Amino acid sequence: MSSIIEYGTHYSLREGIGRTVRKLKSGGSVTIAFMGGSVTAGHGASDPEQTSYRARLIQYLTDSFKQTAFRFIHAAVGGTDSVYGAYRLQGHVFRTCVPDLLFVEFAASDNGRRQPSLRAMEGIVRHARTLNPHMDICFIYTAKQSGYPYFLKMGRPHVNVCNHEEVAEHYRLPSVDMATEIYRRMASGSLTWDMISGDGVHPNNAGHLLYAQLLKAFMSAALEAVPGPENAAAVLPSRIDSFCYDQGMLVSSLAAEKVKGFRYVTGWSPEKICDWKPPVDILQANAPGAVLRIHFTGTAVGMALMAGMDTGEIVVRIDGKLSKAVPLFDAQCRKCYRPKTVLFADDLPPGDHVAEVELSVLKREDSIGRALHILYFLINGQLRA
Repeated sequence: MSSIIEYGTHYSLREGIGRTVRKLKSGGSVTIAFMGGSVTAGHGASDPEQTSYRARLIQYLTDSFKQTAFRFIHAAVGGTDSVYGAYRLQGHVFRTCVPDLLFVEFAASDNGRRQPSLRAMEGIVRHARTLNPHMDICFIYTAKQSGYPYFLKMGRPHVNVCNHEEVAEHYRLPSVDMATEIYRRMASGSLTWDMISGDGVHPNNAGHLLYAQLLKAFMSAALEAVPGPENAAAVLPSRIDSFCYDQGMLVSSLAAEKVKGFRYVTGWSPEKICDWKPPVDILQANAPGAVLRIHFTGTAVGMALMAGMDTGEIVVRIDGKLSKAVPLFDAQCRKCYRPKTVLFADDLPPGDHVAEVELSVLKREDSIGRALHILYFLINGQLRA
């Protein structure tokens, strides 16, 4: 793998965003999508639609290209990582139109493990380029306070940036490494974390402004770069990981075969929430022994659930052979209900499979119940009747 970012810069153009640049300069119509976690959603900003880095970049573009008809897609979901991003790409980004440019930001929210990040980020790239071979894609790497000691010791940003950059380099995608730039400024004494953030991850208004300025610098360089051939579609190289989530999709919970104990609930709206807005429709079970099945063709299966104070545990069987306990309750569940994703398996032999989910009698001591609230199923492949 080549060096992360050239010294003295905070971005790498690689093959740039030439297709988008042509459309911006021609004054036609341009669709730009922002996909990410809570930072892209605007957490920490006083007004996410006015003072977040996303809002500020949108304002910069609309002010700079007054003859361009813009459409912006807000596809950020707070508290979620690139794995969920890979499975919701088609439904959240391509739901109503096809973007010309996709910004992807998950460096602050991934869990540091290389394989899930690689499979997710590569899956996003390959799936997006399958849906639109002419689409530009740019990775954004935001900072988190916990990554600074690693930078001081190793001279590199936190591990999520390194994982994502491996994908960007392989696919020759531009990337904007705001994390490294912030750590450099902190090391020089010109910046402190408290100046740009009120917690360990989310920028305040000043932090969002700094992010926007760094992105504007990238856009200025991209606009000056010589674009490649006008009508050339991107050619996908070989996969880094053969099990990447390049066919990721969200499947309605209604697609499940409700064997026992599950019921569909519309308009579910608990009191304590974070990272989402109720109401929501869910597939719900409250008693141990409740069972459902999902039939699919592909290599991976899981679910997105609303995890909270009463979340229980499950046992999963795949093709009647694999049986394992899957923990769902975590420390954050004590505080609120929020979207959470879990994969039951992501390296299955390509082909037809059946996943069976059973609500367990076991539960964490600090959970007040044994419930399961399912939003979607996650499939890398397709649903099978």
